[in-house]
Amino acid sequence: MPRNMNNQLTTEQMISIIRNGLKKSQAPKHIIIVGAGIAGLVAASLLKNTGHKVTILEANDRIGGRVHTLRSPFSNGLYFNAGPMRIPDIHSLTLEYIKKFALPTNLFINRTPMDLIYANGIKTRLSMYEHYPGILNYPVALNERGKTAEELLLLIIQPIMNFINQDPARNWPLIEKQFRRNSLSFVLNSYFSDGAIDMIGVLLDMEAYMGMSFIEVLRESTLFTSTPRYYEITGGMDRLPQAFLPQLKEDILFHQKMTKIVQDKNSVTIHSIHQQTLEHFTITGDLAIITIPFSTLRFVKVEPYDSFSYYKRKAIRELNYMASTKIAIEFKSRFWERGGQYGGKSITDMPIRFTYYPSYGIGTEGPAVVLASYTWADEALTWDSLSNEDRIQYALKNLEEIYGHQIYLEFVSGTSFSWSHNPYSCGAFTVFEPGQETELYPYITKPEGRVHFAGEHTTLTHGWMQGGIESGIRVAYEVNDLPK
Repeated sequence: MPRNMNNQLTTEQMISIIRNGLKKSQAPKHIIIVGAGIAGLVAASLLKNTGHKVTILEANDRIGGRVHTLRSPFSNGLYFNAGPMRIPDIHSLTLEYIKKFALPTNLFINRTPMDLIYANGIKTRLSMYEHYPGILNYPVALNERGKTAEELLLLIIQPIMNFINQDPARNWPLIEKQFRRNSLSFVLNSYFSDGAIDMIGVLLDMEAYMGMSFIEVLRESTLFTSTPRYYEITGGMDRLPQAFLPQLKEDILFHQKMTKIVQDKNSVTIHSIHQQTLEHFTITGDLAIITIPFSTLRFVKVEPYDSFSYYKRKAIRELNYMASTKIAIEFKSRFWERGGQYGGKSITDMPIRFTYYPSYGIGTEGPAVVLASYTWADEALTWDSLSNEDRIQYALKNLEEIYGHQIYLEFVSGTSFSWSHNPYSCGAFTVFEPGQETELYPYITKPEGRVHFAGEHTTLTHGWMQGGIESGIRVAYEVNDLPK
């Protein structure tokens, strides 16, 4: 999106840093990095190469943070990505690291004309719905008839994007100012009937965003106003964080959950507790880089109190995190392919909401894993109240509505993952509520004494690996030549 708020590094400069590294540091330091997610790994990798000593504290027993792939309880070679599952072709930093590590990729088929839609009790295909939007019986106004949910949303978004693109540096701040306190719901209500808004919410997976900042939706709108290609890392997204291990494995301390940050004039000390032995641990360095989400940072004591500014504390306390839950099911065969569905998804107004079919192994015999349900916000929290077994059973019940009883004959096993129930993230990703971009964002990235910050929440690319990578490069550049 237009505008780099830190006014430091362009995308081209960041790509060059991925390829060639940062220049050797004039002032090598001991830098403590909290969190071995993608932001922490990128920062650690770059800083270690410039001559710094890095120590990474990770509360979990694995690296990758929210880049997490589950292989159990599935058959050999099968998996599902509990975190990021696709990479738009415009995310050049992510693709550059994939290239650097020579990781295999395949196309992620995000949509197909054969995508199933099941809403208001009516089952159809995306191609049919696009030809005849009235088929789903949404109670839209007369002037909204004959338009798809996407076409309706574009009626608002396209003119704004056209205006921004005339002169991004000048016009993006004007749009921000105009809409900074508006939610998506507020803007849609100014244009459309309730039926049209419902259709947009259900079919474009926007229900979770209704109370969120309209500006946040505009940032993502490049994915509506263009049709990007998506990719995935063949074999699982966690292959990207794993690729950093050869360089960094000796620098990572696992099971160390931060409890306190203590600064003085010359150093910073991180206190942590070992998640298995409950032993207390402290480590002192010249600087610290905190990459964990603000939702988890809320539980960390900061001393002295005023070593973090008022506005940083406000941002840590208030920054909004979206819930997200996924349910994955292994089936004996790819029965959906027999019906012409190759990759792509099903969209429903049932609790499962969005189902994604695997884009790898298309046309092969044998078992495959379907992302049976992908939900956000309140819809995810509904699933979170159920046990893992119940989530799988209800997902199967919902799929039976579409595919009939064969679902149970084909079922092998399943599992689920809730990011709200994960103690190391306390939510899936940052999404600004109305006003948060102007009230909180300027203070999120700002260093506080010897403590610096990274993570997707410190960028404007929320909910994507690209944001984490961008922040890791930015923070490494920021601290590389700071004096001891």
